[in-house]
Amino acid sequence: MSKEGYSTNRIPTRPILLTLLMVGIIVSGAYLAVRVLIRPSHFGVNYFSLYNEYDTPDSRLAHDFTIFQKNGINTIALPLYWYRIELSPGVYDQEFINNVARVVKIANTYGLNVLIEFHTLIGVVDLWSNPAYVGVGMNLVLQPNIATAYVAMVKWTVNQLKGLPNIWAYSVLNEPWYWPLGSSRESAWISLIGQLSQAVKSIDPRPVTVNFVGAIFDEDWTWNSKLLNSLDFISINAYLDDNSTGSTYWSTWGEYEAGLNNIARNASAYGKAVQITEYGYATPDDAVQQAVYNEYVSIFKSTPNLIGWLSWGWDSSYDPNNPAWTAIGNYAIDIQSTGTPRPAYSAICQAEC
Repeated sequence: MSKEGYSTNRIPTRPILLTLLMVGIIVSGAYLAVRVLIRPSHFGVNYFSLYNEYDTPDSRLAHDFTIFQKNGINTIALPLYWYRIELSPGVYDQEFINNVARVVKIANTYGLNVLIEFHTLIGVVDLWSNPAYVGVGMNLVLQPNIATAYVAMVKWTVNQLKGLPNIWAYSVLNEPWYWPLGSSRESAWISLIGQLSQAVKSIDPRPVTVNFVGAIFDEDWTWNSKLLNSLDFISINAYLDDNSTGSTYWSTWGEYEAGLNNIARNASAYGKAVQITEYGYATPDDAVQQAVYNEYVSIFKSTPNLIGWLSWGWDSSYDPNNPAWTAIGNYAIDIQSTGTPRPAYSAICQAEC
């Protein structure tokens, strides 16, 4: 065992498998499975900007995207925070969305697909990510006026971006959760997800998904048919939580691999593929981070029904006047001031690094 308790002796040489995606056709309330061959096809990073504004200079975008193109990275996710889009109730930031569109357009010249990700944060400590009038993110399912405002914000954003050809999909929520299990909040989230899916597709027909917490996906959502019918594929934020002392989260590699395989198999039976939308490890130690990434990617490559994996992440957020600020801290797989890849980046390369 290496530092931090991670094994470094697994060599990630297992081939990417041709997987069987069970395409569901509903017949009298049941799924009739049709098998088709798929390959994982969306590899890349969550891409972060200074102060979450996406005003990253063209020169830095060109630098980073050239690296991605050379190394076979074909997809980036852009996490968009509500507070950046909506300045005050019903007032949206045109300059911000113009910068997002600029990043997407430049990404297109480097052959990059883009996942537009509405990055909701639900907890009390995450008030900063919402407009002031919203309060805590859980108000999305507690206050109908907040849910209505959120749907309106998403519709405005999609309207601004719908003509960009390299947008792959929209993730309309990040990590919805509720407590206690079985409460009315579950149905409220599912209803909101249905509204968001319909709203997006009324503007842009491209795929819609939601980023779920991988370790609690089965328990929280129990493969609800109404939820599944609102999503084109299932997105999972899949972290190893080696500090966890309970049984809720994946705290060992064995639990991680078994849990991810269970989700992938069940999703296949319901006609849904799975995308890993977040994974990563925060440490300043390059060797430890690289070992963890090698383990992650080795598991991904052996898991059926995955269509790709996106690291958390690549950080372009350097301010020489405030060099201590960082979007994701030691999760970054690059040096934010220079855009130089850290060793863990080599694990996600699809071509020679």
